Amino acid sequence: MTTFSKLMLNPLRRQGAKLLTQPQALHAAVAGAFPPDVSTDESRILWRVDSSKNSTVLYIVGPEKPSLEHIVEQAGWATRPGLSADYARLLDSLKKGQRWRFELVANPTYSEWRDGKRGKVKAHVSEKHQLEWLYKKAPSAGFELAPIPESPDAELGSWNLTDVPQLLERKTLNFQKSSQSGNRRSRTQILQARFSGLLEVSNADALRTTLQQGIGRARGYGCGLMTLARVER
Repeated sequence: MTTFSKLMLNPLRRQGAKLLTQPQALHAAVAGAFPPDVSTDESRILWRVDSSKNSTVLYIVGPEKPSLEHIVEQAGWATRPGLSADYARLLDSLKKGQRWRFELVANPTYSEWRDGKRGKVKAHVSEKHQLEWLYKKAPSAGFELAPIPESPDAELGSWNLTDVPQLLERKTLNFQKSSQSGNRRSRTQILQARFSGLLEVSNADALRTTLQQGIGRARGYGCGLMTLARVER
């Protein structure tokens, strides 16, 4: 049973500040909310932090209901326990042709090719390339996007200019990552891009997989989780 959970974090608490500034710490805290033998065949463990002027919210998608008590106790509010719901209600409601508002934090990357072989993975740096990455991912992820007005063959058709995806935020995470054995630490850098806009469902099954498995790389470090909201016209 895939679940969708949300939890308010308190950035004024010491542990709350640590989780929000150290991706490795938040990665471990979220992983610790699930038992070590949990199956991730149907759904991966994905998470994302959304911050606004009034709140900081941690969203989690996982293969079963997480135990969030340790995060609440150390980095939240006792009066605001984590909330979890069965994700099936949303997943089962998806149909081809529907339009949804979406938000996504992702790690747009590409692979260098040398002598016909895939080489080093690098991050897209420019806003243009990051948006192009999203458009390339869309078909296999089960959705379509409003065409970028500046593109030569752009025809908005039934889309509005306000439906075109926007790049809301870009930032770089730098942290030390431990090896699986714990004997070695390496410097890790992840470029995050936060997208928002309108999508149209082109393949409901593929979009369900996207919502449960995530998009792109660095899915264990706050990237890849897409959320949907109903369109208000």
